[in-house]
Amino acid sequence: MSDWEQLQTEWQRIGQTAGADATQLIAKARRGMLVQRLIEGAVAGAAILITALALRHAGNPFEAALGMIVGIAIVALWVQHGRVRAKEDAAVTESSPTHLDVLARGCRQRVRLAKFIWVVLGLELVFLTPWWVIGSRIHHRTLLDPAFWLTVWLPAAGVALVFAWSLLVRRRARAELAAVERLRAEFGASE
Repeated sequence: MSDWEQLQTEWQRIGQTAGADATQLIAKARRGMLVQRLIEGAVAGAAILITALALRHAGNPFEAALGMIVGIAIVALWVQHGRVRAKEDAAVTESSPTHLDVLARGCRQRVRLAKFIWVVLGLELVFLTPWWVIGSRIHHRTLLDPAFWLTVWLPAAGVALVFAWSLLVRRRARAELAAVERLRAEFGASE
């Protein structure tokens, strides 16, 4: 085998390996985006369910109206977020993206997921805070009452944990996006 044939064989082997790696990275990024959609749906669904359950025990018309506004706002936000994500996903399939493009899109979607969670949690707190305050006054619950723990402290802890998790998701996604942009700049400079 000549030197040229050896080099060609090596080059083709490396190209096939890089293509397999890129395919695996794209598949992983797409699975990650699917998981993000599921998380988004779970957060929005849980927020709507919690609001609906709390509305059953609204203490006055103000609480009921506030709960309805928050529930409608969460649904509208969820629909709008889905539209933005669908447009971005359509852009991925229309062009022939490199694996860096798909990875960057996945990172940007995770950053938006974190922001979506923050808005949903904020809306929930707008409704639940007066609901907790008025409900505690009406039901005369004390700090040691198990119902108080189940209706106030457990949901508040859940909100805090989801918020903390979303901060981690955003930080990791921004770090990965910066790494992708560095790679893009490196490859762009070498062309």
